[in-house]
Amino acid sequence: MGAFKKDKYEAIQECSEKKVKAYIICVWSFLVSMAGGLLLLWWDYEYHPTNSQLWMVPFGLILFVTPVIACFAVVVSEACKNYKVDDDNSQKTSGLDV
Repeated sequence: MGAFKKDKYEAIQECSEKKVKAYIICVWSFLVSMAGGLLLLWWDYEYHPTNSQLWMVPFGLILFVTPVIACFAVVVSEACKNYKVDDDNSQKTSGLDV
């Protein structure tokens, strides 16, 4: 009975550690995206009328969009990993009779 409780506690602790790590990653990606958006807004307010400091635009777009693409890729890969396809190709023959 004690070993079962210990295993259950370790499983709960491992699950909560994974949730904390995922939460930290989400917060960091949100902050990076916010930094990119703020950089774009600052460029628009300060430098857009003169079209100077144009390096800020692609840099801001990269910071703004990259976390969204990365999160989408993680969600899709997790969904595909959990989806199991029963493929019976190993039992099929080529159809050529020798």
